[in-house]
Amino acid sequence: MKKSNIFVYIELSKFVESLTTNMLLCKQHLKSQASYFLLIPSKYFSVNLNTEWESICHVVTKNGPGLNENGKVICNAVINTIDQMSAQECLAVANRIFLLHEQVKKEFA
Repeated sequence: MKKSNIFVYIELSKFVESLTTNMLLCKQHLKSQASYFLLIPSKYFSVNLNTEWESICHVVTKNGPGLNENGKVICNAVINTIDQMSAQECLAVANRIFLLHEQVKKEFA
């Protein structure tokens, strides 16, 4: 089995360091770390894990970018989508990221 790229392991490790499962803080932590969803390409994950990363990224970008009344982009798709998610949805995403990190970590053990 081909492992995920070391870049994935390092960046995902940094990502989870700044996440929390505290429901009151989870949304803010996801938003403050939103760049990781754009920074880590799914192709660097192992075949067994890349579809999970793609699925997580789809969940946090599904609403598209935030637009103002003139149609100008005011925030990217990740921030806009997370803003519209409930605390429970944010917690579910964070838990999926934690689980994915553990799976990547096992590939390097």
